[in-house]
Amino acid sequence: MRFCLLTTFFPPLHFGGDAIFVASLANLLAHAGHHVEVVHCANAFELLRGPVAPSPFPLHSGVVVHTLRSPFGALAPLSAHISGRDSMYAPALRRILGQGFDVTHWHNASLLGAPEAFRWGSGFRLMTLHEYWLICPSHILFRNGESNCDKRTCHTCLLRRGRPPQFWRRGGVIRDGLQNIDLFLAPSAFVARKVKGYLPDLPVRVLPNFTTANTVPPLAREDFYLVVTRLEKAKGVHTLLPLFKHNGLRLKIAGAGEDEPALRALAAGAKNIEFLGRVPFADLPNLFSRARATIVPSICEETFGLVVLESLRQGTPVYVSPRGALPELVRQTGGGRVFESVEELGSMLGDESPVQAALAAFEPQTHLRNYLGLIHSR
Repeated sequence: MRFCLLTTFFPPLHFGGDAIFVASLANLLAHAGHHVEVVHCANAFELLRGPVAPSPFPLHSGVVVHTLRSPFGALAPLSAHISGRDSMYAPALRRILGQGFDVTHWHNASLLGAPEAFRWGSGFRLMTLHEYWLICPSHILFRNGESNCDKRTCHTCLLRRGRPPQFWRRGGVIRDGLQNIDLFLAPSAFVARKVKGYLPDLPVRVLPNFTTANTVPPLAREDFYLVVTRLEKAKGVHTLLPLFKHNGLRLKIAGAGEDEPALRALAAGAKNIEFLGRVPFADLPNLFSRARATIVPSICEETFGLVVLESLRQGTPVYVSPRGALPELVRQTGGGRVFESVEELGSMLGDESPVQAALAAFEPQTHLRNYLGLIHSR
């Protein structure tokens, strides 16, 4: 079969999360003998990267990658955000998707010109809900960049986050665009419930993400806790620093992002807290395998949590906040604990042992079988 996967960010021009998943899916399909092409937007990464450096990810030799670079530079993704239209990318999308594909699979494609861009494509048309973009202009339901969204103040929220408002959401642009998608895939039951609460007629099926992280030979556990995330307020790293400054336990933080200077300032003087910067994907398994436990302190409604699977793959337990799909993952895998507050987390630390989590539902071949099953049953 011929597949085209479309996404805003893709290795090496990415921030993690959804981009790693799309690359893993491309590899999985290519390894199974399918023809796979990927379309992504270099201008968007260059616009938003801040201190984040490009990070490579190994790709199957058969995966064809189309990196879109508009001569208008940052104006192209900015225009897509403001208008919901693909005017600056339409010629390239029409040329690539005009080849004809059995499956056109959209991912986080807002800065490629979605929802208008959804009119391009052929065959079975899918979209994976990696974020809440369908119902939230800022993608993560994190109001004003400060706390979880509890009321719709979208225009002021965007302005406070330094982004232009999206007045097009008041019209029929998004409704018309969504009519070009046959099926929406939610990585967790939490996401499916959340999105259908706003769009009850949306055809959504739950299909969990998977991880292809290698299992490394068991290493001697070291006396540190680990956080692997993008360094921005919604990820909640700032909530951990006072706890670790107080208890003196070692904490390693792997990641980069706009919040890094503020986090370093908050951790100043604490020699037990170490910032590792962005760690290459290939080096993460060894890091997970040496940690006592991995902490996921997000204060936003996470749609999934690949880091949970990556940690459990190495037998390293996880402590997660009660936000979004994180408790769902812990229940399904049996590989960790949920903390309701940082104080409760503090009382849990020190009681870790390696785990054998239930990961069968998150194996690549399980995902591929279910993914192709949905396509063939259309």
